[in-house]
Amino acid sequence: MLNSALRSRAEYAELGAEGLASRTTPERDAATVRAVEELLEGRESVLDLCCGYGRIALPLRRAGKVVRALDISPNLVAAGQAQAAEQDLKIDWAIGSMTDLPYRSDSFDAVICLWTAFHELFAEDEQLSTIWEISRVLKPGGLAVIEGPIWGPATASEIANGLRQGPEHRIVTTEHFGSSSIHFIHDEASYGRLCAAAGIKDYQVYKRDWGGRRRLILEIHQPTSS
Repeated sequence: MLNSALRSRAEYAELGAEGLASRTTPERDAATVRAVEELLEGRESVLDLCCGYGRIALPLRRAGKVVRALDISPNLVAAGQAQAAEQDLKIDWAIGSMTDLPYRSDSFDAVICLWTAFHELFAEDEQLSTIWEISRVLKPGGLAVIEGPIWGPATASEIANGLRQGPEHRIVTTEHFGSSSIHFIHDEASYGRLCAAAGIKDYQVYKRDWGGRRRLILEIHQPTSS
């Protein structure tokens, strides 16, 4: 199997910005932006990790945040850059993997990783690298927000049909928007294991309404300097 970076790059190269945009609505995006702004109140510098074509990065910049945006897909980054240029918005765009961030330690007041992007990492070493990297680039007192689908136990039918695979049946195939997608589903236990392995002690896992649907949120709180 391709590693996560190559798999995601190939998938989004085929899907493109228009295809990705078809998976959401302006209303859902607006609700998500409101939720993000609420969580990031008082924080100036933000890294939008796995930014896509900028559906969150662009509104955050319009709201006055200092935004950097990174994605694995050159075509999506190019689409975001074009929109930013049209709207005269200054955003620092980059192409790269969330498992190895091209930023110095203590760079951001906040990091966001939304739209199930983190859940496209299937291997535990990739997940751990990403959690560690997110923690590394947060400033003291910084906040990271990761959002994704809610875990539920696999049914016998899902296992038999190959829709739930991997350890604890956490790799899930779903059909939506006329196509299928595969994600790793986390819960408090799996996030707890990753945070413990990364040496992160201050974190929160909870469910909330998010962009018109119920989602799972991981918050990582970087300790303030002593």
